[in-house]
Amino acid sequence: MAQQKRDPSLEDKLKRLDEIARMLDAGDQPLDEQLKAFEEGMALAEACRKELEAAELRVLQLSQSHIQNPSA
Repeated sequence: MAQQKRDPSLEDKLKRLDEIARMLDAGDQPLDEQLKAFEEGMALAEACRKELEAAELRVLQLSQSHIQNPSA
């Protein structure tokens, strides 16, 4: 039975972003590799932003729910 590929966690995405930033800071890779890494980093940053916004919205919803119904 084949395993389903799951999306990386937020922590995994942030770790990869850190790796990319370090690689780009070092500047010891060919330009085409740096551009590919930069593109990957931009996509990861956008994915992280969306995930964090969704989490923030969920926290706000839970907070509002608790304010409206504190016994729940």
